[in-house]
Amino acid sequence: MLEPVVGLISFLFMCVNVCFWSVLAHFVAPLLLGNEKHKVLAEDYFDRLFNGWVSGNEWWLKNILGVQWDLDDNMVSDFNSWSLMISNHRSWVDVYIILAQIQGKRPLPRVFMKQALFWMPFVGTATYIMGFPYMKRYSKETLAKKPHLAGKDLETTRRSCERLLNRPNSILTFVEGTRFTQQKHQTQGSDYTHLLKPKAGGVGFILQTMPNRITRITDINVLYDQANISGWDVLCGRLSKAKVMTREVALPERFLTPEFRPADNDREVFFEWFNLYWHDKDVRMGYQLEALVTKDVNTDKSISEGNT
Repeated sequence: MLEPVVGLISFLFMCVNVCFWSVLAHFVAPLLLGNEKHKVLAEDYFDRLFNGWVSGNEWWLKNILGVQWDLDDNMVSDFNSWSLMISNHRSWVDVYIILAQIQGKRPLPRVFMKQALFWMPFVGTATYIMGFPYMKRYSKETLAKKPHLAGKDLETTRRSCERLLNRPNSILTFVEGTRFTQQKHQTQGSDYTHLLKPKAGGVGFILQTMPNRITRITDINVLYDQANISGWDVLCGRLSKAKVMTREVALPERFLTPEFRPADNDREVFFEWFNLYWHDKDVRMGYQLEALVTKDVNTDKSISEGNT
């Protein structure tokens, strides 16, 4: 009976939390207009604000809603390298879990944003001034009508990544392009069991616009022990736990050179490699989900026997 009330209060807290830190980011923004020292100081403040937002969410989720993340303690800690993080996508809650996993181990990631999100009050402009890369893609129909736009999406991506080149950063992307559901899986006719078909073009864009920076993929699997999970379920306290598994996947040497062109000459090679990586990710998720379910069954059995 009280779950909807808890969900509403949680939603209001999340809104207030994100707006608070977003507004503070706007006060820091003028430093970006100063000299190099001021810009470095602004980036440092942005990182602190980002950490403040993440910590606020974590406090609410853990202390009020009782959520416990089963994080991967074996994740490599590295603040001196650029990281490209690729995760499966089940719910917008994935972001909170992934940020909890990354905090204290890597620079908090900049997420590729859709151009339309720029117009979200406070949040859109805050992510823009904090250096979140924005990607604008044109449909095949638009390019057919306006061929002069060909290549503009890559140029937009390149410009939005410029600030990320100045110092080690993390980039997080969900290459499925949308949240996984069984209906979407069936509609797509996906060749994978636990994943939708990947849209790897964005990853190719990142590698092409950031040569010699990213040498590996930090592969992230977010696992839930319940079939259906939504953001509303989490806000209402219906999710008790989730598990994160990570690993490092080295990129082929060919992908690390400035001459690498995944949109042109190297397209076939890149997509062949990425599809193999995605298949391996899908297989690993299967084993991890099976282990998660088995662990829960054994835990419930032990509790049951202990109460007998």
